[in-house]
Amino acid sequence: MKVRLLSLNTDKAVPFARFQARVISSIKIYSDESMSFENFENLRDLFEALQDALENDEIILTAVDTKNYAKLKNALAQALETDIQYNPSILNMLESNEDLDDNARKMFSAFPEPATVFMSKDGLYSGFGIENGTQYLMLIPIDNDRINLVLRNGLVPFLSKNINLPEKDSFLSETKLFDNEKVSVAVKRLLESNSVVAVNGTQNAEILKSCGDSVDDFDNVFVFTPHVEDKGEVNATEYAAQLAKVSLDLSAANIGASISEIYTTGETKYICIAVADSETAVVRKLYMDENESEDEFIESAAVELIELTGEKAIGVRTIGIEIADAKTPAEGTIPKKQNKKSIIILSAILGVAVVLCAIFGIVYKVQGENGALAKMFATVFGSEETPTETTTAPAMTIAPVEDDETSKPATQKKISEFMLEDIITIEQKKKLDEESKTEEENSSASENEQTEVVEDSNAPEFMIVNGEKIDAREALCRLVMTEMDTGYYEAAVKAQAVVIYTYLKYRDTDFTVDGVEIADKQLYSTTVYKETVKWVDDVFGEYLVDENGDIAVTPFFEMSAGGKTNNGENFFARKHSYLKQSSISEANNPEYQENKTVISVTKANMKSKLLEYASKNNVTFDLTDDDPSKWFTFDKVPAISRYIGYIDVAKIGNTQVEISGYEFIKDVLGDDAPASLCFDISYSKKDEAFEIASYGNGHGIGMSKTGAQYMAEQKKNYKQILEFYFQGTSIKEDVK
Repeated sequence: MKVRLLSLNTDKAVPFARFQARVISSIKIYSDESMSFENFENLRDLFEALQDALENDEIILTAVDTKNYAKLKNALAQALETDIQYNPSILNMLESNEDLDDNARKMFSAFPEPATVFMSKDGLYSGFGIENGTQYLMLIPIDNDRINLVLRNGLVPFLSKNINLPEKDSFLSETKLFDNEKVSVAVKRLLESNSVVAVNGTQNAEILKSCGDSVDDFDNVFVFTPHVEDKGEVNATEYAAQLAKVSLDLSAANIGASISEIYTTGETKYICIAVADSETAVVRKLYMDENESEDEFIESAAVELIELTGEKAIGVRTIGIEIADAKTPAEGTIPKKQNKKSIIILSAILGVAVVLCAIFGIVYKVQGENGALAKMFATVFGSEETPTETTTAPAMTIAPVEDDETSKPATQKKISEFMLEDIITIEQKKKLDEESKTEEENSSASENEQTEVVEDSNAPEFMIVNGEKIDAREALCRLVMTEMDTGYYEAAVKAQAVVIYTYLKYRDTDFTVDGVEIADKQLYSTTVYKETVKWVDDVFGEYLVDENGDIAVTPFFEMSAGGKTNNGENFFARKHSYLKQSSISEANNPEYQENKTVISVTKANMKSKLLEYASKNNVTFDLTDDDPSKWFTFDKVPAISRYIGYIDVAKIGNTQVEISGYEFIKDVLGDDAPASLCFDISYSKKDEAFEIASYGNGHGIGMSKTGAQYMAEQKKNYKQILEFYFQGTSIKEDVK
């Protein structure tokens, strides 16, 4: 089908490359051709392109920044010559938003009458789609904080419901209805057993995501962790078990899961799926039928994995061979027959000691914090098996409208789950946990072990990102583009490039990384980013080392709180002399002054979140109902004031059960998490609700992207920016 992607983004602070990467990955199955957005600078030019698209294309997706969103919605309604309807769900959702008046609530809930609404989490800037004969018109907001829900629960189900693609091209074929029944049953089982599944973010995990697009509560029971593909000396089935176990350990879930790529042995193709709990791992090896396409095979494997997680949740004994340790199968578990796909099933139940030995035997070389990379384990994968590469309605008319600004309420920015900065956090924390365990067992372990610098090393020619081999300079630039859009100055972009290259080198995985967002190749090739390409190329190969000559850990984040960074030692439980708290130059930045967000969580909802966390983590919170203001006390690193700062430890209940601040916002607050680790909680007896006020955006450790931009505006060069945020480090350069 002919797909046309149009965009208008006048807000240079929005990481547009990141947004485009998310959207294109969600809809690429609807076209055999590569996709890229046509970017416009004003509404008038966008309208002209939209008019042309309405006359010539079948699928038209328009993305508009929040400043111009309401204006374009009204224009489309006029073009369709249809009545406006007010979505009752959105109106109800916005009723409690005190920042909006009645006119604003009507504006956000107004849609053309025939539209299918793609509701956002908070009702603000929801998208919509319209079916006009064989033509499909969609409008979505350029808003990285809301786009995931708009895509997964709105746009993707809308397209899959209305468009029948050839089976070979789609994971949404006619068998999907049958598959959905299986998925729904599994989700119900997970909900009833209070289970959450963490899926390792392999390439085919994206297909597993699509299987739940039209199933209610799928996102409540399935979460996805980053994936770094480090291949060691274990076979494919052991590798699948390890990946499932890793996902479990990287999350607060109680079930881990993984789905591999397609492997080839001779003329045989197969996939491994695995589930794990705290004690066991179960692996199935699924073989591809001769008359089955790879797309169909991957989808069926994904659905079977979802079924397997549901069985695991309710304690159903799975068909296969249970192995109590690495050698001895348990009795009574050998399958009597193969399933309908003639699948040979290998179920590997590994004891805790065996699994930990296999996964952590060489100790996780997980490094980093809030960026995108690390060596998640040193030995993984099989040596004999090689994965294959998977790879006319009446025209509407629009009258041009003059540009103007629409009032925009304060938005709540969330810490992303798949950006480089977040993977650094996960990897660095995991590394420290494992080093702590190793030190208890082996007193000779070095607390300050680092990746050693290789003198006169060569810069890489290629990087492998999400399984794709990319020219190294291009890959670095596209990773930078997801973090910094065209509105950033040269010095800030160069500093970001050095920070990312440093962490990729620090990970020591031959510049191979998976599970990260990367800008679209087509966007990289446009003239819009020609300066970014040049700036990144200028510093390609440069990296930071500490005073001992070891490669530095280089986390970064969006914006500091109160002009102060966080203390890396508090966050990582390790001393990095160059990651101390410091007052930074963005304190007088007007954008910083406005960056405070407030979230309200009812007493009942907060109590439910705490009890859910307690149940999953086998702890007890003694909560006094008559005085919820005493539910929390916090150890903090002061930032905004002596009393408000980055939360180091959260102490919960009368018994003061301690968890980290990061765990509190990630695993307790979840969807209601503040944008920053710098937050303050107060309780209102009148409203029976907690108010969470947060400052800045991110964990606050390392380099602030907003601060780097501010320093660049003050004519500081990239070396001065890096010296400021990573004090005591120096720049070295790989041979190009």
